[in-house]
Amino acid sequence: MTAVGIALPGGLALPARSALDLLDAAADAGAAPLVATEVNGLDAVALLAALAVRRPGTDLGAGVLPLGSRSVPGLAMAAATVAATAGAVFHLGVGVSTPQVVGGWHGGEHDATVDGTRDRLRSLRAILRGDRRGSFALAVDPAPGSVQVLLGAMGPRMVELGFSEADGVIVNHTPPDALVDPVEGRTLWSYVWLRAAPDAGRRIRREIVSYACAPPYARHFTSLGFGDDVEAVAKLRAEGRLREAPDALSDAIVDALYVTPAALASRVAAVRERGALPVVLPVTGDDPARDIVSTIDALRGLSEVTAHG
Repeated sequence: MTAVGIALPGGLALPARSALDLLDAAADAGAAPLVATEVNGLDAVALLAALAVRRPGTDLGAGVLPLGSRSVPGLAMAAATVAATAGAVFHLGVGVSTPQVVGGWHGGEHDATVDGTRDRLRSLRAILRGDRRGSFALAVDPAPGSVQVLLGAMGPRMVELGFSEADGVIVNHTPPDALVDPVEGRTLWSYVWLRAAPDAGRRIRREIVSYACAPPYARHFTSLGFGDDVEAVAKLRAEGRLREAPDALSDAIVDALYVTPAALASRVAAVRERGALPVVLPVTGDDPARDIVSTIDALRGLSEVTAHG
């Protein structure tokens, strides 16, 4: 396959061995990179370390891990461990996340400022270079360049920060015509959300509402022209009627952010044309493993089209 990755959603209720088997199958289908996101399911780094043992040399990535849910030295140790186990570059995607995730779930310090994020990125990359942070230093320095740090970013200041202080950026929920321009020598990933389950519509609408409640995504959706949807969600939330918000969303925002299997090939091609690497994220239903297998089959089909196109 030519430059199409796949990511496992971070909130899946899947046993770890099943998740490993699915990523194994994705690798057999030619998907690269293989990415694990992290929400409240499996630990993304632990899962990828296990996969690295199975498939050394595989292109792996985690993202987006919330800055603040782990210490900076903890992130560095985890990333260096996967990179060394895989014997390949490991893409460590990090982002500011939300107060609920960082503080409410993990008891960490949520800092969404550009300055705070810059400091954490610089500290993380310095440790990975073998520098000392106070009395801390990695006992075994990772091979130079073996960990690539990517910043999950949407707004222009965070995008600029990712290109200047990290090895690139990961953009989410962004149609191809709104993607940032790539920067030479930097990585640009774009998540492509796929309606993998026939009954994914309701789940998708709930996801959009959840994102719209986070100020950075509210601003992002508004910049894409979906301010009315953002305002509708905010109004219902203020009235204590958030459960009604999924039905208040327009079809336009759903269609812009989530593609059908029939539209996957054209979306992937459009993302590539903008200079980004598409990473497909399936929206699953009641049988996540089945839906991810169908996604892998779709990616295999893209590979065959590429090979004969």
